[in-house]
Amino acid sequence: MADESKRQLVSEGDFAGWVMAEPAENFNGLVGPYYYRQDAAGKVEVAFKAEKRHLNGGGTVHGGCLLTLADTSLFIFALPHLDGGGAVTVQLDSQFQQPGRLDDIIIATGEITRAGKTLVFGRGELKCKDRLLMSFTGILARKSPQGSRDG
Repeated sequence: MADESKRQLVSEGDFAGWVMAEPAENFNGLVGPYYYRQDAAGKVEVAFKAEKRHLNGGGTVHGGCLLTLADTSLFIFALPHLDGGGAVTVQLDSQFQQPGRLDDIIIATGEITRAGKTLVFGRGELKCKDRLLMSFTGILARKSPQGSRDG
């Protein structure tokens, strides 16, 4: 998940029992906060609560906000496969099914389907309760130790 020193266990409210990543001074800090939990089988879920600032002009959760959750989740799902290294998204495909609404708690679940030497492939879904909002697949490229893809 996030850096160990920047996580806090939530003890009350909608996300009681979840871990919240401390708001960062980057793009995710603008969109989040994001919450994380791991089930007994070791699968990680990533979630956020839709606020007014996440809505589009039509009053539903902006598609870009859902795509950001999918992209962030894909990376979180891939962490155990990255051996402490980083990755960047090279492809993210999505299929919007239903709109998210104000106050929805939107949860991303997914899996890594293949982790190769240079690319990591995954898929997932975003849901609010039993409503499927979006399904997605994506590909991450491992970053070299120097931080660039070509070394």
